Amino acid sequence: MNVKNSRTLSICSVKESPQFSPINILEEINQGKETGCLVVDHNSITWRIYVDQGKLVYASHSLDCFERLERHLRRLSYSVSSLTAGVRNQARLNFEQETQNPDDVPFEYQAIRWLMQENYLQLSEARKLIQSLNQEVLDLFLLLTDGTYKIINNPNYFTPLVTFELQEYIIKSQQRLKGWKTLSPLITSPEQRPYFFTQNQNSSRLSAEQIKKFSKLLRGFNFRQLAVLTNQDDLKIAQYIYKFIQSNNIVIHPPQAPFDKLPHIIAKTESHQHNDNYETKKLSNSTISNHKTQQYKVVCIDDSPTILSEINRFLEKQNLVIHSIDDSKKALLQIIRFKPDIILLDVGMPGIDGYRLCQLIRNHHLFKTTPIIMVTGNRGLIDRAKARVAGASDYLTKPFTQSDLLKIVFRYLS
Repeated sequence: MNVKNSRTLSICSVKESPQFSPINILEEINQGKETGCLVVDHNSITWRIYVDQGKLVYASHSLDCFERLERHLRRLSYSVSSLTAGVRNQARLNFEQETQNPDDVPFEYQAIRWLMQENYLQLSEARKLIQSLNQEVLDLFLLLTDGTYKIINNPNYFTPLVTFELQEYIIKSQQRLKGWKTLSPLITSPEQRPYFFTQNQNSSRLSAEQIKKFSKLLRGFNFRQLAVLTNQDDLKIAQYIYKFIQSNNIVIHPPQAPFDKLPHIIAKTESHQHNDNYETKKLSNSTISNHKTQQYKVVCIDDSPTILSEINRFLEKQNLVIHSIDDSKKALLQIIRFKPDIILLDVGMPGIDGYRLCQLIRNHHLFKTTPIIMVTGNRGLIDRAKARVAGASDYLTKPFTQSDLLKIVFRYLS
């Protein structure tokens, strides 16, 4: 998109104009058959909604677009076998960069195009994928109550793969938000993380076996991630476990940063009766409790006791068995004995550096497909290329947060 040639239709701030309304803005675009991009800034998050002749092309916001794409690709992989973990990871690595130029086609949209060009996705499947991505973003977008916005009118920003009726999205988002609002104030965000509170089992309606599986699944994943793990709608999952929150069997933790910046759902003033017109199928007890769970094994290799301690602290409540190794020369033998499901490997170590050790691990027949995550303070493309040549599955840049680490774990183990 060439902003120099764009026409700014409107720029306003809610502080000056109390009439800020996401729905009104979208309807203005729809009725005016605009082609271009709606840009909204709110709470340090930038929302971009691309339209073509008043129809929706793509909706996105600036918080970790590839985490969002990965979730929806994984959900789609249940029905599209070509979307393996390796393919999904490659799509991300091809386009993930430090910063997104606002004039460029969104990186995640480019990744979807690449998946189509490589025949991993058919057009109908890409349509389903983009449709679900749009819905997630617009559901939250309608919750905005303030911000600054502009509509950049430009017919040449990029060629859309598919387009959608904007009004249909507005109606569905309104219906879904009604469903979410019946759950507030106990549940106020799809990014919240439910934990099973095992000390209150007496009042639970679940069997002992179901309690065991329930407690393993609800260990830090948010509602959106649970939707991927169970192949269910996140709202339906929230509606199902609502009664367990009321009975104190499940406790809700706030969203991990930076997703705590996303708009929250405002509690309804009327009685919390689940009588909205939004139709949902009730989840059976087996939907979540029968999800296959296991205790994954993680190996962390780093010569820094501080980093090893931090990783252990970040992962200690995640139902993982963690084995720390501080000597790269002895690492391979310990890895063979431990047989981990994922390996976190520091790059800069004395003796055998991370790149060489990664090659040795990857050459062993037991670890041809084991996820190996290079932990590095280097951000350059050359360093990332070296990691990929050595056989690394991904990289984690220091300093990292607990959210960064859990995202990697979710991506490769769940």
